[in-house]
Parts: sequence; structure tokens; C-alpha cells
Amino acid sequence: MNERLLHYIWQHRLFYPSGMTTTSGEPVEVLNPGRLNTDAGPDFFNAQVRIGGTIWAGNIEIHIAGNDWYAHHHNTDPAYDNVVLHVVQTPSTQPTFTLSGNEVPEVIISFPADIATRYNDLILSQSYVRCAKHLPNLPSLVRDSWLDRLLLERFEQRCARVEKLLEEFGGDWDQTFFALLARAIGTSVNAEAMEMLAKKTPVKIMFKHASILQMEALLLGQAGLLPAENTDDYTALLRREYDFLKAKFDLEPMPAGVWKQLRLRPGNFPAIRLSQLAAIIKTTPGNFESAFRSLDIEAIKAKLNVCASDYWDKHYIVGRESKTSKRKPLGLMSQRLIIINAVVPFVFAYARRYGDYDEQQNILKFMQFLPTENNSILNMWQEMGIKPTNEGEAQALLLLYKEYCTKGKCLICRIGHEVLSKKES
Repeated sequence: MNERLLHYIWQHRLFYPSGMTTTSGEPVEVLNPGRLNTDAGPDFFNAQVRIGGTIWAGNIEIHIAGNDWYAHHHNTDPAYDNVVLHVVQTPSTQPTFTLSGNEVPEVIISFPADIATRYNDLILSQSYVRCAKHLPNLPSLVRDSWLDRLLLERFEQRCARVEKLLEEFGGDWDQTFFALLARAIGTSVNAEAMEMLAKKTPVKIMFKHASILQMEALLLGQAGLLPAENTDDYTALLRREYDFLKAKFDLEPMPAGVWKQLRLRPGNFPAIRLSQLAAIIKTTPGNFESAFRSLDIEAIKAKLNVCASDYWDKHYIVGRESKTSKRKPLGLMSQRLIIINAVVPFVFAYARRYGDYDEQQNILKFMQFLPTENNSILNMWQEMGIKPTNEGEAQALLLLYKEYCTKGKCLICRIGHEVLSKKES
């Protein structure tokens, strides 16, 4: 047993309400359990309880052992002066007093024993998803409503990230989208490095120097991926162009060591991705804001249907020719990931910033009609009987696993609540 579970039982009124009395024998009725406090101070604010014939409004403090009131020094903390009820499993061995000298009534909480059993079963489960064995009996209404809520939470997280970048870039939507786009095209392996590159490279310079040579020179140079020696004519052109731009705009390149290539497919090598990034910028002359502020999927797909430049047909690394010649288009899966991880969050945040409710709803509908793709996490859910039917559900399940299941947040999960709040058989 831990206090988090007691908080949960109190918050959701899963205790036995009848026959509740203080340790001194006065009847207790919980009119309002209050609001859970996740910061310092009493556990619940603004509760209402009837003790004897008097209604008390104030705060609630909960402990496993009543003596923890003194062990935690609440008796010397003025923040606890307005506690009107001390809820415990094991009673105190002495009266409970606040700093101001008021005695706090104490009540021993009683609840169905199987709540603690089910909680321990969840928390101690060795399954990737702790509630796996309960999922077959989960009502579809509970599952669907929770996934809808998680999709909104996913968008809230993405919007918060967009807002943070927008603040960092002084309200520059173009630079914000550039950071999102770069991160998405880098895949999970080089996402951080790509975002770092975008933060060190003003996109307005890219728009002003719109030839592929100039853009590749700027990106590869800023990435620290241009070799010190010119091994071919194109490398020499890239180096000369970057040295000029670096001096003109006082740029600082990244250390090349931040990039990862080990176990990457050659088509995902950083230089290839940077050439494809340059090609996307080439399809969007002038600015990103006007091109990506609404979810025009066909127009967006057209802008993402690009190839690395001709030089990369025979290269994966600058200055090192490969044995085969092959065009290197941005694949459909990569385009899809860019749409989901960069375009959709950007458009949603833009619509929310400017109060475009219809566009926000269009995005949510788009996610519900977009077919999902397989990955290891979604395959795991499918093995447990929950198969996402669209990208909205897939995004919700990804969030559920990463933010709730792996972190043991069963007490704030709707599925966990369904498991814990079942009536005793």
C-alpha cells in the first residue's frame, strides 16, 4: 500500500462511506473530497466534510500511518493550519495538532481489500502493458472515449512543443516549422541533431539563397559534414559556397560527431536527408508559414515528393563515391512521418493560435480517416486485442504506452480506473 493509492481511493470515493467515524467516535460524512494537490502542502484542497453535526470546509491530509503527521513536521508548517480532517490507515498514537494549536480530527479509512490487490497486480505486472489481462473485458465505450481523450492530449503535447519553439524563435513561424521539419526528416536516430542544425541555421538565409548548391552547402556546412579536403569538384563548390556564407552571416557549424550513421540504412544517412531537406525548401520559395498553415494534403504531398540532388545518385557521404548509381527520393513512409510529426502539429498549433476552430476539427477528422502503419508498439497492442483502425487511434495508443504504461501511471489512466473501481464480486 502507498499514499498514492489512498489519494486515489479518497478522490474517487472508493472507501466505505457508511459507518465512518473519527477516532474519538464522531460520525463523518464526506460531502466533497476536495481537489487533489500535486504540489507541496495538504493532499486535497477545498473539501467539505460533516463531522458530528458541523460542516467543515478546508483541506484534507492523508497518511498510511497517523504518526507521519509529526514525522513530516506538519505540526510546524503553517500550510497545514487549515486541515479539517486527517485520513489514515493506522491511527496516531497521540492527538494531531496544527501549528496554530488546533486539534485535527482523525478518521481511519476503510475500503474493499481487492482494490489494493488489483493495484498491486497492476503495478507489479511484468507485462509491457500492466493491465493486459483485463483488456479483453474492457468495455468498448471506456476504450474509445479514453483513446479520444488521449488523442487530444497528444495534440496538446505537440502544440506545447510548437509554442515553445515559436517563443524561442521570437514568434517566427518559418523558423519554427523549419525546426519541426528538420527533426521529422531526421528520423528518431538523428532527430536531435537535425533540430540542433535548424536552430543554428536561419531559414531566411535558405530562402534568400535558393539554388540547390547554396542550400546544400549551407546545410552540410552547418552540419559539420563537409570534409576538410576537396575530393571532387562538387565538394569544392560546396566548401567554397559555405565558406562565403559562413563569413557573410557569421555562422557557426555543428561538430560532426553528433551525427549517427551506425546501423542506419544508407538512404537515411545524414547527408542524404539534408539534400532532401534542401529539396523541400526549394519547393516552398519565400516562406513556410503561407505554405503549411492549412492542411491541404495534396499540396503538402506535392512539396514532399522530392529527391536528393543528382550528385547523391552516386554518393551517400560527401566526397565518397559509391559503387552503384541510384536516385534517392524521400520515401512515402518518410513523407507520412513528416506530415504526422511536423505538418499536422504545426497546422493545429497555428489554427489554435488564431482561433480557427474549424481547421482544428478538420485535423482531428483527418487523423481519424488516415490509415495507420505498423510499428512494434502498435503490433504489441494488436496482440493484446486492441487494433487501431486509424492514425488517430494509433497516436493515442502510442501516447498511452509511452506516457502511462511505461511510467506506471495506472491511477490516472482511464483503463486503470476501470480495473480498480470494479465492484467486488
